[in-house]
Amino acid sequence: MKEKVKVIVRVAAEHPDAETFKCLGGKVVMKVKDYDFAYEFAMTILNLRESEMFEHGDLMFFNEGILIEIDR
Repeated sequence: MKEKVKVIVRVAAEHPDAETFKCLGGKVVMKVKDYDFAYEFAMTILNLRESEMFEHGDLMFFNEGILIEIDR
């Protein structure tokens, strides 16, 4: 069976949702089916779908005070 990929979402202290994330232990951890799904999630949440900043294969994404890490 294929192992799931862990996606960790954190926000900067200046982010409007920082207090919510603080209540959640400072981060949100999700397990998703594969890297491609995690990558698409990151691009959608961070509104980077049309960006050339990142290449497929990257493991950390940051935009607008939100950090998303993909742990294979």
